[in-house]
Amino acid sequence: MSFQASASKAVDALFAKFGRAAHLVFRDNTEADATVIHRFPDRVVDVMDTRVHTGTDLFELRLSEIDPAKAIYQIIIDDKTYVAQGEPVRDQHGLVLRIEAYAF
Repeated sequence: MSFQASASKAVDALFAKFGRAAHLVFRDNTEADATVIHRFPDRVVDVMDTRVHTGTDLFELRLSEIDPAKAIYQIIIDDKTYVAQGEPVRDQHGLVLRIEAYAF
């Protein structure tokens, strides 16, 4: 079995275990359903004398479920809407797309 096939199986297992159904809205107003892994915002951390917090959520999507040429505008999970920000980042094997978003 090739590395790509093994990595794809591992990603599939990860999404089967931790994935949640989500509704995606793209910038061209088309929509799609996909499975996402929702990683919650960073915690408050101390940096010297300052406390730092980020309210940015992180979402991971399988590239095999979406059209990578389309830009994602919103991710809707359990009636809560998140607006994508910044550029999405692909993993080194081209299997997963990581998107930062904030609650709307």
